[in-house]
Amino acid sequence: MSVMKNIWKLGLTSLLLLVSITMYSQEDRLIRAGQLYRSKSNEPARLSIDSVIVNPQTKNDFTAWTLRAYIYYDKYKVTERSNLNSPLRDTVISSIKVSNRLQPDSTYVLQNNKLLTTLGIHYNNISKTLLEDSINNERSTIAYNKYKEINRMVNPNVDFINKDIEYYLALGSQFSAYFIKDNSDTKSQNIAKVALFKVLELQPDNKIANVNMGLMYYTQAVYLSKSLDFGADFSQIDIVQDNMVKLAKQAEQYIVLSYQKDNTYTKAIEALYYIYRMLNEPLKSEDFKKKAEALGVKFGDEPEEDQK
Repeated sequence: MSVMKNIWKLGLTSLLLLVSITMYSQEDRLIRAGQLYRSKSNEPARLSIDSVIVNPQTKNDFTAWTLRAYIYYDKYKVTERSNLNSPLRDTVISSIKVSNRLQPDSTYVLQNNKLLTTLGIHYNNISKTLLEDSINNERSTIAYNKYKEINRMVNPNVDFINKDIEYYLALGSQFSAYFIKDNSDTKSQNIAKVALFKVLELQPDNKIANVNMGLMYYTQAVYLSKSLDFGADFSQIDIVQDNMVKLAKQAEQYIVLSYQKDNTYTKAIEALYYIYRMLNEPLKSEDFKKKAEALGVKFGDEPEEDQK
């Protein structure tokens, strides 16, 4: 019996030794991954840390997951920083999420938040770059929403009102410009209206959003008048003129709000001159013409969209 006990004890000792060696091995790999990361040996560091985070003994170590995020970030910033869709960025974010779920100490929380804030800035830059290309507005909005999502991970109570106004005003101004230059571009018109309405929901007296919205209606009226064929019958003329008046009045509503916000705003003043001329209200038209000229406006061309 004593022999069996000794064999059992020897077996248990061997098992404990094996577990100890395994634990040490994984912890050693974590240390090694950190050393490789600091020495800029990215690929060996990635292989090392990926073996650590799948091992049952170390997969719940928040330090491993934060280190993994930084290792993958080093490769991401070189190869995929400007990409809207980035598997490396996704890995960084998912690693930070796991680290945060494992309740890291304050030092690691700060490190995680630092990395997330940087990724948020990248998304914001991507959204601005994509916005410069008229065919990428949807991808720009995706990037902007990702920017907000990342920042909420750092601070769930962050207020995006001012950033939303800035973003959607830029989007609305750009696409209203496309529509004003080409009145048949109804896609740009719809994109501009949605964006500008978002701005006006957040800030009803925003002078630029109101001017751009008003100028789109005014431009529709102008193009409508140009669509009349020479020698058109009176019934057709009456219909077109009625629609022009409706559009001009819609334009007036928005641009008056802009003028009320800033009575020295030349874009609004100049636009009101043209609108009242179209509405056949000469006294108002002449009044706004004088105000515009006093501010240095020279007449001759139709008013343009405002993007400033």
